[in-house]
Amino acid sequence: MLGTEARSGVALVTGSTRGIGLAIALKLAGRGFAVAINGRQEGPGMSCALDAVRAAGGNVIAVVGDMAKPENHGPVLDRIEAQLGPLDCLVCNAGVGPLRRADILDVGADSFDHCMAANARGPFFLAQEFARRLAGRDDDGRHRSLIFISSANAEAASLNKAEYCVSKAAAAMVAKVFALKLSPLGVQVADIRPGIIETDLSAPVIHEYTRRIRDEGLTLSPRVGRPDDVAQAVTAIAAGDLPYVTGTVLSVDGGLSMARL
Repeated sequence: MLGTEARSGVALVTGSTRGIGLAIALKLAGRGFAVAINGRQEGPGMSCALDAVRAAGGNVIAVVGDMAKPENHGPVLDRIEAQLGPLDCLVCNAGVGPLRRADILDVGADSFDHCMAANARGPFFLAQEFARRLAGRDDDGRHRSLIFISSANAEAASLNKAEYCVSKAAAAMVAKVFALKLSPLGVQVADIRPGIIETDLSAPVIHEYTRRIRDEGLTLSPRVGRPDDVAQAVTAIAAGDLPYVTGTVLSVDGGLSMARL
């Protein structure tokens, strides 16, 4: 079990040019990981993320590719392994919201497919590619982990983003089945469920959630979550700080999901 010392390893964080993904990449770099950051395209966001992780002392590369598309998975992992070495940690963070916020009776098939492709189908097949590579090599005692960023909406239903909720519930099951498959290989698998986190995705509704936290006690912790809150939980798993935690859910939600009377 690790203490506060950094340990070496190679990690891929999908969707890591901003928000929660970038916070995870920065935190992993601070723990001594070589990090591959990922985005769908090159541009200023990717360049800024690279600079930020380098400034944190990290050995970092950028791998461009839409992780919702399984045909991109093999080439992306090949590039990482060629430049950084065998992958020890995969963080399936990339995700999308609905194309339109609409009542469940008005959800379009395009928005449903959009959410399922990025939030469940892509992570399933990326985890599959990662798992095949792990099964084919000797771990040399290295800690290995597979981490999914799902959502409190894996359980909490919302009528104005039903397709998002369904996709995140599917992502939660992806985490479970891969935990069942990979635990015999000593691979730690976790489903990290953020609650109300201040990101670009939540920006349109964050003021209303902030009001409800303040006035209604929506969460036990009296504040909106920050990307770094999620990054700390991810890094604890990736670095081996919680060795007896696998196949389970870590809710990073300030008590939002706790049942109350």
